[in-house]
Amino acid sequence: MTNSTLFFGGPIITVDPDCPAPEAVLIADGRIIAVGDLTRLRRQACASVVEVDLAGKTLLPGFIEAHSHPVWAAKTRGAPVVDVRAETVPTYAALIAKIKRRVAVAKPGEYLLFFGLDAQLHPDMEAPTRDFLDALAPDNPLGVQTSNCHGLFLNSAGFAACGIDETTPTPTGSVIERDANGRPTGKIAEAITWSALETFYTAWGESRLAAEVEAQIHDFVRNGITTVTEHLYLPFYKASYLAALKHGLPLPRVACYQQATSPDMSVERMTDPDDRLWMAGVKIHADGSPFIGNIWLTQPYLANNITLDRMSLKPGHTGGTNYPQEYFECMVREYFAQGWQMTVHTQGDRTIDMVLDLIEAILQETPREDHRFRLEHCALMRSDQITRAHAMGVQCSFFINHITYWGAPIEDALFGPERAAHYMPAGTAVAKGMRISLHADTPMTDASGLALMQAACTRRAGDGRCLGESECLDVETALSSVTIDAAFHIGMEDKIGSISVGKHADLVVLEGNPLTVALDQLTAIPVAATWLAGEQVHGL
Repeated sequence: MTNSTLFFGGPIITVDPDCPAPEAVLIADGRIIAVGDLTRLRRQACASVVEVDLAGKTLLPGFIEAHSHPVWAAKTRGAPVVDVRAETVPTYAALIAKIKRRVAVAKPGEYLLFFGLDAQLHPDMEAPTRDFLDALAPDNPLGVQTSNCHGLFLNSAGFAACGIDETTPTPTGSVIERDANGRPTGKIAEAITWSALETFYTAWGESRLAAEVEAQIHDFVRNGITTVTEHLYLPFYKASYLAALKHGLPLPRVACYQQATSPDMSVERMTDPDDRLWMAGVKIHADGSPFIGNIWLTQPYLANNITLDRMSLKPGHTGGTNYPQEYFECMVREYFAQGWQMTVHTQGDRTIDMVLDLIEAILQETPREDHRFRLEHCALMRSDQITRAHAMGVQCSFFINHITYWGAPIEDALFGPERAAHYMPAGTAVAKGMRISLHADTPMTDASGLALMQAACTRRAGDGRCLGESECLDVETALSSVTIDAAFHIGMEDKIGSISVGKHADLVVLEGNPLTVALDQLTAIPVAATWLAGEQVHGL
């Protein structure tokens, strides 16, 4: 037994009901080898054991971010991308002023990208047209990405750089807004957005990406996150992850879900003996974002200046799906037949009906005992749909940070009080017996297990209101949703997610105890240290 460490001297929350609050934990060679009485573990440890006295701090299993985009976050965050999210640039006028300042110092032809335009949180926002952006930056490819990541506004040089013009067919699962003559007017959305953004990222070079990937990795471990997912994985992402491992960076474990845009994309059956990087499944977008209006609803959006003017929706708008139903069904059937776990981006309740109908049909035709179909985000999922999903063994992962960041406009501008009270209905799902996970969907919001817990336990919007007290989670359930239940969602509950003998030694030390502090103070608990595979990668 080598490289052994003994933890004691503070609360230990194992998230393991068989040994919930032991005195000590012993790890060696990257694994948890004993949990229990301190005296016994000291006798069991080798002579060279390193003892860590927690001094009252709390030891927990490392947090698991069940739906994230690490490489994409690295591309989206950090220079030369300019951050214009409402939390940093509070008005649209200030956003435009920031664009003008950046353009003024740009070299001719330099690619310029701004992230964070927000129809709900930039109170004076107007959708920027191609002609408007041309006037701002006639000599540079320029893009303005929405904070929800699903939309992108381009100027003429941006369209030209991305190879999009009047003759470009709109790819299945994408949107190109056009005038009567077929000329793109500025906005694109969904899959074509992400391919267009690659044009900007590529122009900046690989060294920039490597630096931002490293920064993103350190951000995860500083927040006690030891496992993430890459929920829009594409084959060329692998190089970034392998480079991080080669250079000894503290890369969290990465469960990859390849993005599906067509039925015939091959998926590499990628595995790793140390469980650091593997292909977990396939991710498909059934609909888009509630914040740009392309989700499918049974009840329409509210009609007001935000929905009609800033979002450019029509009265009575109920949205739609990303793909024609037959095309979408073909994709799901193809990848399920290959044996993959399927994760399906679903926001609108009518979309969820469509997806559950398809899953039910597939499971009746080709039963699979442990399929773990996952619905991602689940914003407007109804109670009857949760009952139905749970009966079929379908899991739900909730993007609970919508409440924290956009709670006020969700209630006031988009859906009204009744629907807002059950928006992201995590409480209903748990009450019906479902094992749920919570996620931050980085880069849309910042990754933090404690922030997810606080959001789920309080459901407090930025202005302090509570959106649906009945949907609040208790803190123990919230903790499970970012540890053992998140591990279950990615098929790794036997290896991570709790402090249990035989599992990977992925641990986080907090300055306070999340089970005893006030629920609205969870995010105030500092992360003191993080261990990944038995190695300390942050703190102390």
